[in-house]
Amino acid sequence: MIDESNRYGMMRVVEANLMDEMMDTLKREFGEIRFLEVGVCGAGTIRGVYRRAGEIGCPVKGAGVDFDFYRPNPMPGENYEFHAGDSMEMWRNIKGAYNMLLIDGCHCVVHASQDFLNYAPFVETGGYILLHDTALPKSGVEQGDWPQDHSYAGKANSKLGVREALKKLGLLDSRRTDFQFIRELESDSGLMGMMLYRRVLPY
Repeated sequence: MIDESNRYGMMRVVEANLMDEMMDTLKREFGEIRFLEVGVCGAGTIRGVYRRAGEIGCPVKGAGVDFDFYRPNPMPGENYEFHAGDSMEMWRNIKGAYNMLLIDGCHCVVHASQDFLNYAPFVETGGYILLHDTALPKSGVEQGDWPQDHSYAGKANSKLGVREALKKLGLLDSRRTDFQFIRELESDSGLMGMMLYRRVLPY
């Protein structure tokens, strides 16, 4: 069940707990949080990042990519950049390095794959990538159709393909050597779920 009043927006409590844990990890390992988000939609997650940074006394810099009608209003805090447009194009505007990337944009296979390929290079060695909506329902072997109003594919129903994208990218079976699998939060609904990776080799 989704808790809409959760501290990171549209995340389950267990996922929000992982987010809190990751913010603490970034402070401990880097001394600051540099958070890049693909798919801002409502800005609940980035507001949670700034909230947690304030709680633990950690400097924070944030950046988000999404269409202009998802622009946070008001902005979540200082040192935040919003890049309005399709994530397939906006990567060209990103500057600098980040120690955490959250990919939660369009969930079709093509976009989920491209978001990883386009934005992973901005994650520094030792930094983390967290992908949302990776859940595989217990009753099936693939993710199914689900309404996606924010789908860049322009469909009312798009096949959830985040997990298939991870498979094609070589992240599910550890064929990639540049990213190490850290943890998965499962869900039996076919929605939600998270997979966490760490960059272990430079780009």
